[in-house]
Amino acid sequence: MPKLLRILIVEDSEDDAFFTVQELARGGFEPEFERVETLAALDSTLDRQSWDVIICDHAMPGFTSLEALHLIKRRQCDTPFIIVSGVIGEETAVKAMKAGASDYVMKNALGRLVPSIERELVEASNRRILRQAEKALRRSQHDLNDFFENAPISLHWAAPDGTILRANATELRLLGYAAEEYLGHSVAEYFVDSEVAEDALQELRGGEDLLDYPARLRRRDGTVRETLICANALWEDGKFVRSRWFTLDVTDRMHYELVSGYLGSIVESSEDAIIGTDLKGNIVSWNEGATRLYGYTAAEARGHSILMLAPPNRLEESPDHFTRILREQQVERYETFHLPKDGPVIPVSVTRSPIRDSQGKIIGVSAIERDITKSRQEEQERLLLIRELSRALARVKTLRGLLPICTSCKRIRDDRGDWNQIEPFLQEHTQAEITHGICPDCEAQLKGELEA
Repeated sequence: MPKLLRILIVEDSEDDAFFTVQELARGGFEPEFERVETLAALDSTLDRQSWDVIICDHAMPGFTSLEALHLIKRRQCDTPFIIVSGVIGEETAVKAMKAGASDYVMKNALGRLVPSIERELVEASNRRILRQAEKALRRSQHDLNDFFENAPISLHWAAPDGTILRANATELRLLGYAAEEYLGHSVAEYFVDSEVAEDALQELRGGEDLLDYPARLRRRDGTVRETLICANALWEDGKFVRSRWFTLDVTDRMHYELVSGYLGSIVESSEDAIIGTDLKGNIVSWNEGATRLYGYTAAEARGHSILMLAPPNRLEESPDHFTRILREQQVERYETFHLPKDGPVIPVSVTRSPIRDSQGKIIGVSAIERDITKSRQEEQERLLLIRELSRALARVKTLRGLLPICTSCKRIRDDRGDWNQIEPFLQEHTQAEITHGICPDCEAQLKGELEA
């Protein structure tokens, strides 16, 4: 089938243009063409559409093929440009080829036109493919450079001896150096432990990769960062060309893990029950103290509602506290009763507080619960003792100091120096009520006197 060919013909002779089109049709093309006669028309036509090939006469009224070619090159148009002329000389043709013309064909030898166009179409296609490949390569290089420079992890290349060849912005920020201060130096200069650096370089030279290799790196300000290094080597024809280093700063993570370990140990070893729930009140964490207090293992408790500990008459208590915490209202420590796995309800002291994520958002509720059975018993015993003492004191009024008493008549001298009978003195200074009676000795004495 004929191959569609879009042709722009720069020709002042309509007949010559016709013969050109006829030649192309005989050569197996289906020509779709437009003819222009001026540079302005050429310029305008190039704005409207693209063409597969431009065929231009050399000698035109007011301009030549060289001027037309200059216009096309100024527009950075890569369309094949073939001169078809009856008067162009060899010298001019050579000059035109050097200026960028694809070929020239004499009008009396149009048989060369079709092979020339076919060849130039192939060349144009190859140039387009090459340009696309070069564009893709440039884009790929740009993307790789962008990835290297803007990667959130520290990256650098190093020579076989450890000299730093290239480093990205993240690595420079990690260690606090400008590029000119860092590049060209050995990686060993930034290791706190020089033997660790040498060991890492030896591993790479031996063909080994580094995977999560722990290293302490010293920053420009003297502070130390804990890092994990992954590195591998680029080998070409058995020669170690360079190494690629990926450095992850884990200082904060290690600190967090250390603190979390301490907190986890404190929570697990606590005598109190420490329970964590999600926003719906489902149990997420359950320490050994909770197991000792309530009898449920962590596996039995996790995933269940915190309401499993509430006696039937206190089911509304926990939801109310949860609502207040989620509204960021303070919940004071309170006392309530909870129901263990086996046995009767027990009195507990409860402290509830919000659990927040790293952004400060509430993601759950924690509860610290303590058995107060013993303390309640001790409080009741203390109150009972106080009541008993109060009752005893209500019955006793104590006389203090020395009481002068007559050895003969048994009267008592008060603080004013007056001598008083014992009975009114005791009634005045104590709460005792005096009744009258006679002791056995006096009774026997009186009886003897009466009988005598």
